[in-house]
Amino acid sequence: MISVGVRQLKNGLTRYLRLVEKGESLLVTNRNRTVAVLKKPDRRSAHTVEEKVGALVAEGRLVGATDCGRMKPFKPVTVKGTPVSKMISEDRR
Repeated sequence: MISVGVRQLKNGLTRYLRLVEKGESLLVTNRNRTVAVLKKPDRRSAHTVEEKVGALVAEGRLVGATDCGRMKPFKPVTVKGTPVSKMISEDRR
């Protein structure tokens, strides 16, 4: 892994990107502190939302929707007693 400073990376960005494209990893430093690692993305990394969702479904970490129909109509819940807004107003006093 090659270590390169931020200024050095900025001045020779094209050269360093070519190295990364060939498979080399870069350790980017700022005042001798590591701030980033640049490396070529692996084949499994997804680029779009659809690809990411597809990868999660394939791994079994996400379950896809089975029914794409309309949702059931919303029915508001009625609660007996003091309205919540009034309870909050009283609590703030």
